[in-house]
Amino acid sequence: MEFFLPFSATIAAIVFSFLLKFLLQSIKGERVKNTEPPQAKGRWPVIGHLRLLGGPELPHRVLGGLADKYGPIFTIKLGVHNVLVVSNAEMAKECFTTNDKVFASRPKSMAVEHMGYNYAI
Repeated sequence: MEFFLPFSATIAAIVFSFLLKFLLQSIKGERVKNTEPPQAKGRWPVIGHLRLLGGPELPHRVLGGLADKYGPIFTIKLGVHNVLVVSNAEMAKECFTTNDKVFASRPKSMAVEHMGYNYAI
């Protein structure tokens, strides 16, 4: 003898499980905080924000305008690479003193390993 739940009972069980999960998360207070800086709007799929920097306005003026809009620290996309833009002396000091190991890391590649004697240089 086979036992099948009616379709409405299955849907009700799924909805109940999602509500229970949401309720438990709200009781625990586990919210994921977004710690990434804001990304500037207006990027294109392949070239990113390069069109903004190559326009009639000078690049430092464009970046200054973006800093006024998004704050002292934000990210832009240059091609496929994310770039962190820091326009405040206090933020720059924190980047180069507190988090200097993160910013001084080199990307690992086979060419750098062989030509740089296993990252020695």
